[in-house]
Amino acid sequence: MKKLLLLGGDATLLPVIKSAKARGYCVITCDYLPDNIAHKYSDEYINYSTTDKEGILTWAEANKIDGVLTFTDSGVITAAYICDRMGLARLGSYEAIEIIQNKDQFRTFLRENGCNAPLFRKYTKRDMPEMEPLDFHFPVMIKPVDAAGSKGVTKVVAKEDLCSACEYALEFSTRKEIIVEEFIDPVGPQIHGDCFVKDGKIVFIYLGDHHFDAGINNLVPVSTTWPSVHSEETLKKVEQQIQMFINKVGFMNGCMNIESRISKADSKAYLIDVGARSGGNYTPYVIQYASGFNFIEAMLNFSMERKPYAQTVNKQGFFAYLVIHAEKDGILAKVTIDDRLNDKIVERHDYIPAGGHVRSFRGANAAIGIVIAKFDSMDEMQQVSNHLNEYIHVESIPLVV
Repeated sequence: MKKLLLLGGDATLLPVIKSAKARGYCVITCDYLPDNIAHKYSDEYINYSTTDKEGILTWAEANKIDGVLTFTDSGVITAAYICDRMGLARLGSYEAIEIIQNKDQFRTFLRENGCNAPLFRKYTKRDMPEMEPLDFHFPVMIKPVDAAGSKGVTKVVAKEDLCSACEYALEFSTRKEIIVEEFIDPVGPQIHGDCFVKDGKIVFIYLGDHHFDAGINNLVPVSTTWPSVHSEETLKKVEQQIQMFINKVGFMNGCMNIESRISKADSKAYLIDVGARSGGNYTPYVIQYASGFNFIEAMLNFSMERKPYAQTVNKQGFFAYLVIHAEKDGILAKVTIDDRLNDKIVERHDYIPAGGHVRSFRGANAAIGIVIAKFDSMDEMQQVSNHLNEYIHVESIPLVV
């Protein structure tokens, strides 16, 4: 029986486990949280941090694992390391995955290889007293080099707010490093989606539009909607930049998550972020509803069988994920979904029960749950995604200080 090691343990792995078991694989899940739900459905659980690449490699070699997959940022570099050392099916070289997963290396690589890249500079905590990005024009973006889900990210519009934003970003960086980069003022919404790569070529891609809750944080998406409102010509610009980056960096097989903007200044497509994994917030599952492309089966075939997975793709309909989120920290009392959404809901996933602690939605890890919805028209989908608080209401009890 072939053995599949999955790095992670949250609910998004349940469809992966189901598909892998249907193929007859033995499924092992791994993280340092034994109560995570995926471990209840896998054949075996091992307790390691998903960043412990040496420890997991030793276990994987001893247990003769046939494939390693992850759908979280924390496990991507570890999965690449194990596959590289064991000669398993891999996304690309370990060095390529490191470039993709680290924002400073990613930005440097883009600039040095002729891809469109915003002006940026890396700083460490030691640099902070002398920090003086004289060649930047405000606003600028402050980001930890090694955090995902928009954690620690701030848009700074004035110099006097720079240091506090940098200190905030450092809190989320394991390496205690940040980047300051120019803000790309976009034409239309930020573009987001997943693609699948086979032998270094994009064989499937579906890009949609990000939506944000400006009342809380205009940097953490509360929805992505498919299809995009951008023209095919515009989306082709993004795809060309992605393929150019893939060619240069040597990413060979598997999922890639993309965030991009079209600049008002020069009409070029800029890659804001990429990840060597499928997107969060159930992105690959929404795309499957919207197109028929099954990322799970494609990844299992690549990782465990080393062969392509034949698929019929038909992009149609209007689909979105909607993030259930709170405005302030507190204790969750109730989530109310407007009756107008009832017949639109395809799936609903609640992460936190009533009585649980909720946080202000300043990072993707503060989500209370996810709704996958199907709409009758583009206008209806845009109305809901742009005014989400009118359709999903979260009641919480303030924390007593």
